[in-house]
Formats: sequence, structure tokens, C-alpha cells
Amino acid sequence: MVLWLRDGMALGVNRDLSGYPRYDIVGDHSKGEYHLLIQRTEMQDDAFFECQAIQAAIRTRPARLTVLVPPEDPVIMGAPVVSLRAGDPLNLTCHADNAKPAASIIWIRNGQVLNGAMYSKTLLRDGRRESTVSTLYLSASNIETGQRITCRASNKAEPNGKDAVVTIDIQREYSVP
Repeated sequence: MVLWLRDGMALGVNRDLSGYPRYDIVGDHSKGEYHLLIQRTEMQDDAFFECQAIQAAIRTRPARLTVLVPPEDPVIMGAPVVSLRAGDPLNLTCHADNAKPAASIIWIRNGQVLNGAMYSKTLLRDGRRESTVSTLYLSASNIETGQRITCRASNKAEPNGKDAVVTIDIQREYSVP
């Protein structure tokens, strides 16, 4: 008899995992193969799994399944166009939510990474996913109208990252003589 466990709780005996429709036991029964197949992995599958051969009193070492979740599309507050008065500094805020692990955020302008942004991460109620917020400050002398600034959020599940772009619109005051 073979028993699979998830976080110490039995999933079922031998090939009967009827309480878990996304889980199957596969392999050649005549060879004693009882491989656990998880279809459409979900956050709840992030756990320790263990196989036990009851009659032989054999227990495998627990195996850790880590579920990775890409961040949602990043959002820049005020996008797609942020307007400001000439001479005012620029504060941009970008958030990338519901990622596991937390997203890393970088800011890019003209192909160059901008340094000096501030970051914060918040653990969500499920205790597994996180949201990341990044704020970038640019002085008035460091911005021009029409510039496009990109917020790129990435993690292990989305290594190339997802982008959000904002265009800067500087409102100049003109006086009429």
C-alpha cells in the first residue's frame, strides 16, 4: 500500500486520490511506480510532499514544491500620461501585485536603468504572495516633455519582466504681452 502526503496530510491510498481531481498517480503498477502528477498547479500546491510505502515502513524524504506566480501587469499611477508644471519635480509610483516571490521593479528611460527609487513590499493575506511598490523621484532639471519612462516588474516566474510605460507632459506657462 502506498500513501501520498501533502504537508503531512494523507491525499489517498494507492491510486485513489478521488478527493483531489487535479492529482493523479501515474506509472507502471507492476513495477511499483506511484508517481504523483499535479495538473494545473495552483498556489495551494505550494507544500511538502511525501510518499510512504506502508507495509514496508518506507518513507521518502519530503520534497518541497514551490509554486511561482508572476506579478500582475505593473501599473504606474497616472499613466499613460503624467502632466506636471514646468519646474516641478516628478514622483512616479509603480506597483506590481500578487507575485510569488515578490516582484523586483526597475525604472528605465532611454534604455538606461534609473537609480535611486524607493521600494516597499507587502505580504498578502494568503501569507504567500506579495505586492511591490516603487517610487521614483526625478528633479525638474532631469526630465523633459515627451520622455517615456518604463516600470519593469520581474520575478523568477517572469524573468523577462512585464512593462508599464508613462509619457511625461510638462505644462509650460506662457504670458501674452
